[in-house]
Amino acid sequence: MSLRRHFIPWHFRHRLEVDERSGPAEVATIWTGRLRNGRPMVPVACFLVGDTLVDSGIPGCAGRLARLAGERGVRRALLTHHHEDHVGGAAALAASGVAVHASPATRALVRRPLPVRLYQRLLWGPAAAVECAPLPARVALGPYEAEVIAAPGHAVDQVAFHVRERGWLFSGDAYVVERVRVLRGDEDFAAALATLERLAALEVETLFCAHRPVYANGGAALARKLEHLRRIESEVRELAGHGMSRAAIARRLGNRATRGVELFSLGDVSSRNLVRSILDGPRPRREVAERLAAAGLG
Repeated sequence: MSLRRHFIPWHFRHRLEVDERSGPAEVATIWTGRLRNGRPMVPVACFLVGDTLVDSGIPGCAGRLARLAGERGVRRALLTHHHEDHVGGAAALAASGVAVHASPATRALVRRPLPVRLYQRLLWGPAAAVECAPLPARVALGPYEAEVIAAPGHAVDQVAFHVRERGWLFSGDAYVVERVRVLRGDEDFAAALATLERLAALEVETLFCAHRPVYANGGAALARKLEHLRRIESEVRELAGHGMSRAAIARRLGNRATRGVELFSLGDVSSRNLVRSILDGPRPRREVAERLAAAGLG
């Protein structure tokens, strides 16, 4: 088998798995992933609460998710942000009669497919366009009511859903990993820090993160990540103030894993982006900025 066929197969296989045992009894975690050597490369979760889905997984699992939604009587889906690993099943859900709700910014960004980089295409694939219904400030989430909370940083349009009576927070990609050492090129460190401050102030027991759910003591996990971000910012600013180059600071922050991520993403996810975002701010994606400006949301 050639290296190309080994790492970039012509036909990807996908897996959708339902986990109803790890979290609260009322919530099913639905894992979606594209397989390499029989294992999901970067699995992504969406969450089913009664008749409501939060996010919709990767594009390759769209048909299976729509069939599952039909079997489970899903009536609505709520999107946290426009990235293809969160909206991959939205078009199939909408075509099957599920009402897909999103914020004004997310609606503008998923109305037409956005370009995806090579690593995004390999890990998840491009999502189909979808027309979404408006997302109210408070929205039904199964038998509960959730407050919609602006949560920019990872994505400019990201929102989170807080079910206060249960201590649940559906955070999209606001958490992902506690000790972050890399950022995408368009991620906004200052906005992410402000978002974590807001989320950490909530009463959160269960943190429904799309990549690493925290089913107990979710509030403590948010607080630890907030502390880490503040420490990283302080370190980067101190080193820069002492005259260390940005490349040297990035090398100091990184490790073998971060270098592998940077290589695979061709630099779009890197410690250098983390340093730059702290010192200079984000580098917005042109396509996203243009789409939002055209919608009057820039």
